[in-house]
Amino acid sequence: MDVEFEAGPPDALRRRVTILTGIPALLATLVGTLGPFVVDVPGLTNLIFVGGVWLLGSWLVGHRDSYRLSEAGVRRSGRVWTRTYDWDDFEGYEASDETMILHRAGWRPAVRFSLTDVDEPDHVREVVADHLSAA
Repeated sequence: MDVEFEAGPPDALRRRVTILTGIPALLATLVGTLGPFVVDVPGLTNLIFVGGVWLLGSWLVGHRDSYRLSEAGVRRSGRVWTRTYDWDDFEGYEASDETMILHRAGWRPAVRFSLTDVDEPDHVREVVADHLSAA
């Protein structure tokens, strides 16, 4: 049975991304904005652009994706692209009350999403368990 839902990254990943991108981006933007009033360093205002690009990266990682789990595999649609993974691409999965992690084979990153964002998390766990074994 197919299931469709929207979910963001797990809360721990969301916090990590916010800290690793938001705070440095804010600092770069502040230095680029206020720095020229304090010191005369050529190109210091370029840090405003760097901070903006940094925040764009945070926005791309921290948003909610649309997922569809079906017999064909997992379709993940984000703001930039849509990818479809065959069930054979995964080695297993881990599920907690809050997070689902689908482990991909080899060096490729896992597919992670928050189950707290899903209306029927038990149904999602059931569909994944039908296709993958627990890691």
